Amino acid sequence: MNIEANVKSISKLKDYFFIVPDYQREYVWKPDDQVEQFIADIDNEFDPSTKEQKGYFIGSIIIVENNNKYDVIDGQQRLTTIILSLCAFRDILQKLSLTDKQKKYLAKIEELLSDFDIESDDTNYRLELQYEESKTFLQHMIDNETFKEEDTPSIIRMRQAYAKLFDHFTTYKNIDNDSLIAYLRYFIGKIELVVIESEDLSSALKIFETINQRGAGLNAMDLVKNLLFSHANAQDFEKIKIIWKEITTNLHSCGEGQSPLRFLRYFLMARYYFGIMREDFIYKWLISPEGKKATDYENSPLKFAKELNASSKRYSKLVTATQLMADGGEFPSITNIGFINKYRSRQHLILLLALEQNAPESTILYLGTQLESFFFYSNTIGIQAKYNERLFTLWAAKLRNLTKQEEIEVVIENTMVEYVKEKLSLFKASFLNISHWNYNPLYRKRYVLGSLENTVLSLSGIPIKGKDFYDDLQVEHILPQTPKDGVIPEEFIDNDDYTNTINQLGNVTLLESSINQAVNRFNDLSSNWFEKKQIEYVKSSVVSTNLLNHNFSIGKDTGLNRFKLRYHFSPKEWTKNSIQARQKILLDLAFETWKFNNKRIDS
Repeated sequence: MNIEANVKSISKLKDYFFIVPDYQREYVWKPDDQVEQFIADIDNEFDPSTKEQKGYFIGSIIIVENNNKYDVIDGQQRLTTIILSLCAFRDILQKLSLTDKQKKYLAKIEELLSDFDIESDDTNYRLELQYEESKTFLQHMIDNETFKEEDTPSIIRMRQAYAKLFDHFTTYKNIDNDSLIAYLRYFIGKIELVVIESEDLSSALKIFETINQRGAGLNAMDLVKNLLFSHANAQDFEKIKIIWKEITTNLHSCGEGQSPLRFLRYFLMARYYFGIMREDFIYKWLISPEGKKATDYENSPLKFAKELNASSKRYSKLVTATQLMADGGEFPSITNIGFINKYRSRQHLILLLALEQNAPESTILYLGTQLESFFFYSNTIGIQAKYNERLFTLWAAKLRNLTKQEEIEVVIENTMVEYVKEKLSLFKASFLNISHWNYNPLYRKRYVLGSLENTVLSLSGIPIKGKDFYDDLQVEHILPQTPKDGVIPEEFIDNDDYTNTINQLGNVTLLESSINQAVNRFNDLSSNWFEKKQIEYVKSSVVSTNLLNHNFSIGKDTGLNRFKLRYHFSPKEWTKNSIQARQKILLDLAFETWKFNNKRIDS
């Protein structure tokens, strides 16, 4: 392996013409993060009071010669920022009245940005971005021309970086022209990079891998991409490039483009690794003998890339479903997980990614329904998320490459069902005393009460309602939160006892806002307050709320009336005992609602 490494100041980059190949990552530096750090690092070293400044090392780039130009294998973010900096310097200087000497600095910048080649009768740009997201934006910047096409996320970040750099350099110009020139002189003359030139792409990727191993956790996704290229046949490069573009698009489409390591981590835990894998361990495991053997990316890099792509598509769809917070999605059980386990939760994806990649959507939905039930019981008991992740990594191994529902049912019986049954007594005790606050935030509370309402509807032979309906409802405290004049019934020991009771799940119901405003007036607990509320409750579209009126019924021998007989709940007054009785009914409805393999967990 022939390697040549040289320290070069920015002014010496005129000896190169760089190309960022289309398989490389687009520009991702953020103005208030990496660009700001880039500026701060230079400012910390620049001393305007010293004529002879010391050189400052800003990093390395890895390149491979390609037809008298150089493909950039590593360092494209830094190089792009340097070119944007030079554009900003140029644009500031062009508007100033310069001395002859200062004009030479402007000419030097223009030389560093591009060069006209007489032989080809064309402009050679110092840095050419070939990835699709860049379009021709950087060329327009270098030519000082307006870019009129639609901005991509990468172009937006380049615009923001340029604006940040322009504003910062302007602070030196605002002192005087000489201050700006002094800073520019330091920038192009003393900022140094190590330019590492390799004989071929495979060697360059190996160098990149070696340099980045210790910091793999920061850039493991890029390292994996380079691993695949370094082991692929030349004829597969274009295929892997297209596949990687699709992976990036999939992650961006679900809002995970800036955190690809979470996908990669879940993918490996779901399909290959046994146990919890830290992000900073991903790359180390992949290049270990165990990781190489498990994934076989060295022998079949294209196959592994295709597997990553297929998983990224499923991941993207399921993240989108988890965040939906509404009706109409293709994975309603996954959307429900977002409600019961918070819409930013992702742990369930470990199990869902473990299924065979061509598993039908019905199978994914079925497993999603089991997970929805699991999270209801887990959250009610109060199990911390970190313990679920440990469980899921164990269970994922049992689900790997399954496609049929009957296969999944067996795994569910031996994992989730067994686990929840062991904690069933704890769940019952927790639920019978649970406060509605335990199901905060409000969207989760509506989900729980709405799901229980849908079970009432289903058992009564009435069509169930969607999330959009429940999203407009308020949570009504039957025994009021603020009794008139602070007077509470004698059955309560004190105000604490009253507060604990009114916050129990059995004391709340869903109600339309207009009706809720009306019943809020009925808070004189020395009067017939509950009777007045009952009159309003029957006006609601929520059957669970209607049933709080003991006279409510529909027809004769109907599903609803049979439901009333089944639960023997027709309260004529509302007391502590009424709330406890309703809490027990809600417990039974919970077992009817959140089932495993279509069976109650208490059966």
